[in-house]
Amino acid sequence: MSHTRYEVSFTGNVESYRPIWRKNMLLLLLTAGFALPWALVGSLRYFYQHTHVAGANLDYHASPWKMFAGNVVGTLILNAIYYGISLTGPYQMMGVAGMQILTAALLPVFLHGFLEFQLMHTSWRGQRLSLAATPADAIKAMGLPTLLYIVGGVLAVWAVIAGMGGQRVQSYVLGAFAATALSLALPWMYVQFKRYQHRHAALGDWRNEQGQSFQQGDAMRVTLRTGVLALLALLLVLLPLIWGLSELVGLDWETVARLKQNEHHSESIRLALVLVPGIFLGIVMMMALPYPYMSVKLQNRLWSDTAHKAIRFDSAVPERELLKLTLRNWMLIACTLGWYYPQAAISEARLRLRSVSVWIRPEVLVKPEEDAQAALASPQ
Repeated sequence: MSHTRYEVSFTGNVESYRPIWRKNMLLLLLTAGFALPWALVGSLRYFYQHTHVAGANLDYHASPWKMFAGNVVGTLILNAIYYGISLTGPYQMMGVAGMQILTAALLPVFLHGFLEFQLMHTSWRGQRLSLAATPADAIKAMGLPTLLYIVGGVLAVWAVIAGMGGQRVQSYVLGAFAATALSLALPWMYVQFKRYQHRHAALGDWRNEQGQSFQQGDAMRVTLRTGVLALLALLLVLLPLIWGLSELVGLDWETVARLKQNEHHSESIRLALVLVPGIFLGIVMMMALPYPYMSVKLQNRLWSDTAHKAIRFDSAVPERELLKLTLRNWMLIACTLGWYYPQAAISEARLRLRSVSVWIRPEVLVKPEEDAQAALASPQ
């Protein structure tokens, strides 16, 4: 009874967002992707500033210059490491493989840093968010799905090596295990990441106190169902497409095996003609059904399970409506080669945010100057 209910509102629209999106796309094209920090900050700032909670909008304060500098430093370090590996002669491939595995193993630490960066640059009513956790907590939360992700990647590499060596049956078996492992590892990683975020996010001195209605068993059920959807999309749509394109361009195992040799540009072109549309369609398929199903389940369960004594949340996104909207959006994005994206982003944000309510104690909404006046008037 001491809390007041507020509906979250989103005031963004296509007319105001499309110019920002066009500017971002133009910057990315003209700079060959180097302007990505400016594009990300511009989009996030738009969506945050048009999201209102209890009469106040969110805001995003990250500096694209700092993000760009961080990307440059990271790229230089990685290139230096790989250059050093290239000087190891016969141990070069082993060094590259070891570096890839190490990078994958550090994924929980990278995700921790990403989440910490995002929260510390997000504010509401002038108060910054923060992450009350350490990298060790991230490893504990996401270590197992990371291990499964590494296993899936190694199996995929072995499948390709076996296929190029003429061992077709072994290649197909390893490929099936790799696809299954990755289809489970990626949603499991995302589920654990979102649980980690809700468990450790904080607003000022208020840290989330996650409830007990969404346990590890619930997380595994969401993961398994999402993995099954991903595998069905892979088997029923993506693999038939890749097979058809391979037949069309004349790509077979013998052609792939010749890629190990030098001066085979025609084989590389054939491979690109198969992989590029295959990857694009794969992304569209995953974003059209498995990801929306997983994200709406997590939003409704996690937000409704997140609270502390001053603020608590409730989310009731209509699952069927969101799945239909997302499927239509991504099909239109694919048919228009991306031009429909601004409309899709606005419509999905409006549906998701209008389904969220926030219960807030009145003292939370006291303005800073009112709080200061009250402190001055206090006998203490």
